[in-house]
Amino acid sequence: MNKTPENLAEEAAEAEATAASVRLKQEIYEARRNDYNQLVSNARLRALILENVDFKIKPEALRAEKAVLKRQLVPKTKIMSLGLDDGTCMANVIWEVSFKLKNKNVVRCSASYIISYDGVQESCTADAVTVFLENVGKVATYAYFRALYSQLDWSATLGSDPLPVIQFLPNFRLEAERSAKPSRTRSTD
Repeated sequence: MNKTPENLAEEAAEAEATAASVRLKQEIYEARRNDYNQLVSNARLRALILENVDFKIKPEALRAEKAVLKRQLVPKTKIMSLGLDDGTCMANVIWEVSFKLKNKNVVRCSASYIISYDGVQESCTADAVTVFLENVGKVATYAYFRALYSQLDWSATLGSDPLPVIQFLPNFRLEAERSAKPSRTRSTD
């Protein structure tokens, strides 16, 4: 391919457009992160209510070796209000843990929580509130679910391992950051 002045100008224009796009994405990322961080510092827990509990255990679970039971932990979050009008955001967080024995559910525990926070300011974006409820609200309810499940597990004499400690991190990262792999360096002494 010939490097004519026109081709060089086109390549330079493409490179500048790509750089501008990356700068814009980074600015959007920073704005979203700042909005989220402001919400984290302003929000105050208003209510955390256990709405519903469902616990089922089949006799096979009590006879099975604990090592062959496969545990699955699934959270679901439904945003009920973003709070952009009244300052109170609200979500329904449902936690479910189940144990399978040979592809058959033998234990299932589900708990539904309603959680709300005051302090959502008019300047907040819907994205920031959604990420806040998905991360902060979900973690807040998990501590209660973990304690509830341990009591039900004990009462049923199941003897399963405690549920794991979890942490959710806000997902405001750019696609380029997600796919970039950290470089490993070795020191040569």
